[in-house]
Amino acid sequence: MQKEKNKKIFLKKKIRKKSFLIRKHASINNYNASFNASKNFFKLFNITSKDIVGCYWPINNELDTRPLISILSLKKIKIALPFIEKKKMLFKAWKVSEKLYYSKYKFYSPNQNSLTLQPNIIITPALALDFNGNRIGYGAGFYDSYYNSNKTKTYIGYIYEKQIFNTLPFAKHDLKLNAIVTDNFIKKIDLNIQ
Repeated sequence: MQKEKNKKIFLKKKIRKKSFLIRKHASINNYNASFNASKNFFKLFNITSKDIVGCYWPINNELDTRPLISILSLKKIKIALPFIEKKKMLFKAWKVSEKLYYSKYKFYSPNQNSLTLQPNIIITPALALDFNGNRIGYGAGFYDSYYNSNKTKTYIGYIYEKQIFNTLPFAKHDLKLNAIVTDNFIKKIDLNIQ
């Protein structure tokens, strides 16, 4: 059992390293990727004013969410960004006119006094995804922990097409995605058939 766990950890580290390079290359060579992904998102979802979209502010060559955030803002959709409090991730309300703060966790967050929201759709960053809804993130486990307490939400992997793998190692507690949005395609995932 421990040997199998160690093998998965080693594989994830290897995939993370490879995916950082893939993502860096994709971000340099695909200028329209973020615009295409935002269009694809709206092909997949009919967002209404009742929805709250949890999003991320892009870092480290992640697929840029700013075009998507701009459109959501223009449509008057509530936006929430991740915030870490007592080593747990939650989502804080944020508007495009408001300042963001670079946290000790090395990503941008709203003010700690912003209202905590419960998004029903969560745009999820990743280093790698597969077609079964498995995801490899940075390894801190914030999204996995959030998912395990909020499984009824809709989780969307938002990623460059080149970061998609056929299969990825995963554990029972890992976040499972409901859909994938890339710069070139969209895919809904039926989690009941896995």
